[in-house]
Amino acid sequence: MNWHRRPELLDRLAAEYVLGTLASGALRRFEAVMQAHPLVAQAVMQWQSRLLPLDGALDSMPAGEALWSRIAGRAFGDRASVQAAAAHAMPWWRRWLGAAPAAALSFGLALGLVAPMAWQSMQPDARDTQLPESYVGVLATRDGAQGLIVSSLRHGKTVDIKVMQPLPAQPGRAPVLWSIDAKGVAQAVGALPALERAGFVSVRIERTSEQTFSRAVELAVSVEPIGALPASPSTAFEYRGLCGKLWRAKAPA
Repeated sequence: MNWHRRPELLDRLAAEYVLGTLASGALRRFEAVMQAHPLVAQAVMQWQSRLLPLDGALDSMPAGEALWSRIAGRAFGDRASVQAAAAHAMPWWRRWLGAAPAAALSFGLALGLVAPMAWQSMQPDARDTQLPESYVGVLATRDGAQGLIVSSLRHGKTVDIKVMQPLPAQPGRAPVLWSIDAKGVAQAVGALPALERAGFVSVRIERTSEQTFSRAVELAVSVEPIGALPASPSTAFEYRGLCGKLWRAKAPA
């Protein structure tokens, strides 16, 4: 089943992945699909940005000694070791366990995100193959809110867009995607479908992403009269943000 093409299901599974609540089989399948589909990775990144700040908002709450003894006893099976450990300073993960139910969220994040990321950081080969080579842009609205996530496979001709902050339709006008180079020069990439609803849209471009975005340091969207693409934006940008290359650059010879 192509669940990654169903926005509501993708969003729910991405949230469960970030929380660390996916069963082992579902987890393996999810990660396999994530490696082949940038939109799945983007959904995960969005949930990470939503949930990880909650860690800092939690106050430390120590668990009662009886509860801690039961947990440690089940984990280690040696009451003497448990009592000796209790005499030392309380570790961070014990404080998290004591802050239920909110700490359950943080603990799930730690298991579902921090541990896998730390493991991957110790394996250079895994980092190089985590996601397919892509151009990715994260665009904000005029007032700084999350607006769009734009992605395209490095050698592909399709641009995928996740609309987080919709743009009201304007009669006789259409959104246009712009590539902006290091000198601030904007070049029209193409007209986009309507962005008036949250969700996913896609558009085909004439050249490969490598040819289109290789010099881009930013991406932006303006609203232009329907017809031939303008040489430069005629209105202020509705969305704008950095454009990154999602692959490891080769070291110079």
